This record gives sequence, C-alpha cells and structure tokens, in this order.
Amino acid sequence: MHKPIAAFLGVLLASCVGGVQADAASHPVPSFASARESLFLSTILRHSAKGSRDLLGLPVDPTLPEKEIARLADRLRPEVSGAADGGEVVGAFRRILLIEEGFSYDKSASNPGNYLLESVLARKKGNCLGLTILYLALADRLGLPFRGVYVPSHCFVRYEDGGAHRNVEFGEGGAPWDDDRYRREFRIRSGRPYLFSLAPPEMLGVFLKTLGAGYSRKGREEEALRLYDEAGRLYPGLPDVHYNAGVSLQKLGRLDEAAGKYRRALDLDPELAAARDNLGVLLARQGRYDEAIEEARRAVELDPRNAATRGNLAAAYCGCGRLDEGIREYRTAVEIDPGNPRARSGLARAYFSRGSYREAAAACVSAEELGCRFDAAMLETLGRYRDNRPARQTPP
Repeated sequence: MHKPIAAFLGVLLASCVGGVQADAASHPVPSFASARESLFLSTILRHSAKGSRDLLGLPVDPTLPEKEIARLADRLRPEVSGAADGGEVVGAFRRILLIEEGFSYDKSASNPGNYLLESVLARKKGNCLGLTILYLALADRLGLPFRGVYVPSHCFVRYEDGGAHRNVEFGEGGAPWDDDRYRREFRIRSGRPYLFSLAPPEMLGVFLKTLGAGYSRKGREEEALRLYDEAGRLYPGLPDVHYNAGVSLQKLGRLDEAAGKYRRALDLDPELAAARDNLGVLLARQGRYDEAIEEARRAVELDPRNAATRGNLAAAYCGCGRLDEGIREYRTAVEIDPGNPRARSGLARAYFSRGSYREAAAACVSAEELGCRFDAAMLETLGRYRDNRPARQTPP
C-alpha cells in the first residue's frame, strides 16, 4: 500500500517570478550560515521521516530524501548559477519545479501527506507548508537567499534580493503577491506578528507546530505537546504554537494550562479569533460566564460571519440564564449557516428553557432533520406543539 510514496522520498522546491518591493521592516533577515541551515534540513528530514511512519504508516529509507534533494539541486544549479538577478532565479525555480517536474499545490492542511517531504516528493504535490519547506531545503543546498514567511494559517517563500524581496504564492501556481495583498487577504493589520522573513529555526518551528497538529488529529495529544514545546523553543513568537498547545491541553482536560496557552497566544496576537473563541468555551465550562461572554463577544467581533463562534457566544449566554441574548445569537448563527446542527440544536433547547414551546418544537424539527437528538422528556413536553408536522409515509 502506498508503495510509490514509500519508495520516493525527499524535498521539493517551487516558485515563480515574484513582485519586487522594499524589505519588510523591523525583523532583520539573518545572514547565511551553512551549519545552521544544514541543521535545519537534517531536523526537517528526521521529523518528516518519523511523521511518515506515525501518521501515514509508511516505511522510510533515510537515504532517499537526500538523494532526491541532490537530484533536484543538480537540475537547478546550472540555471541559477548564471542568473543575472533574483527574478531569473525565481523564474528558473518555477519553470523547472512547477512546470517541468510537475509539482502542484493541494490546499488541504489536514492531510499530512501534503507537508511530509517523503509524500510531497512521491506525489509531486504539497500544500503551502510542504512546498515552502521543500523550496527552502533546495535553497539550503544551493546557497540561495530564500526565506519562509508565515501569515495566519498559511505560509509562502520570499527571495531576499538585496534591499528588496520577491514573494512567491504557491496557491496561485507561484504567482507574485506583494505584501499589501497578503495584508488584505489575511487581515493583517499593523502590529500583528506576521509577514516577516523567518530565520531557519523559526521556519522549523512552523513545521513542527503543523506536525504536532497532525498528531493531535490522531488523538496523540502528548506527542503533539512535545512537538509544540520544541516549536515554541524555536519560534516563541508564533501565536499558533501556543494556541495549538492550548487545544491539546483542553482535550486532555488540563483546563488551567490550556487557558494559559490561549492567553499567551492572545498576548502575541490579540486578533487571533480562534484563541478567544476556545478560551470562552473553556471559561464557560468552568462556570466563569462573565469572562466567557467577554471573550466570546470579542471573538465574534473579530469573525462575525463564523456560525460556530456565534453559537459559542449563545451557549455562554444561555449557560448563565441570559436566554433572550442566547436565542438572538443562535438565530444569527442559523442565518449564517442554516445547516449547522449545533446552532439548530442549541436554538431549540434555548427556546425550550425559556418556555417558548411552539418555537422550540419548530426548531426541534429543523434540528432533527440534521441528525440532532433530544431527550425524551423534552420531546414529550413538546409533543402537542409538533402535531402539524407531515406524517411519515409508511413504506409499501
């Protein structure tokens, strides 16, 4: 099973001619240090091999990634050695890797095969992280000034060309995006800790926090936490490292530790809506409803069209008896996402708690159509208000 992936390992590179603009201020770009970057590459390969075994169930030959990196570097070397400027270097990478070698973009973040290097090379496909890491591995081999860049839940590569840089967006086939486009697309206001050219250890931190999320999706929270700890040492200023650790701790029931991690993430990025949302849920579970509502309100302000976030605010209101406000938020959540079962179910229960049985009965019907279930006592109470439902046809 998956024999082509098991047999073909390595590291990739992908890019395109990028827009040129002044270097991002306030975050110095480190000079090349081959020993440090070799450590970056060897660490990536070691963690990627273990991830392939643990998350994809694939055997790994540790010699194959190096061989494939060497092959791709040999293809690129004559093209970039005589390049007149950074634009020619970036263009050569795009032509050889994205066109001739055929590497393509797959946006799925939940599939480890999209960022574990063995799978990326075997399938010639990766997400933003997989292509970025592969790109940086080849840059390490060739001594080229590429750097990884992180924005919320996304990354890309940047070619540092003296006092200017060229961004390369894999989601558009290596298209050039300027910094302002990233600010618009990812809502990066001044002061948020993103859009900087990252040193190799920081980019390794981005990789490890993503790998940790892969373990968390498998229910292996302790292993995820070990990876988050390592990522946090490498890149302590990355909000997602602390947020992800909070998620794992919350799953393990270590609520106080989880709250501390969410707060650390928010110290770094007060606009990280997911951290505010989860912190609000955690506080509500502890019965700290005033604090929960405050965090949930701020999460809604940051992401007003997120039905799940609206539902969490509604649940916090209902938990402390503020049913009218809870119903209002549940109704908004349903308007945003009519197929959201949690919002439908929560709305039915909120109406029932308020004594609005006719509305509760109608909401129950809608929720049941989405697979929700309610306790027998509630359904019995609402029975006489549900008589207008069309009778189910008896099969012939």
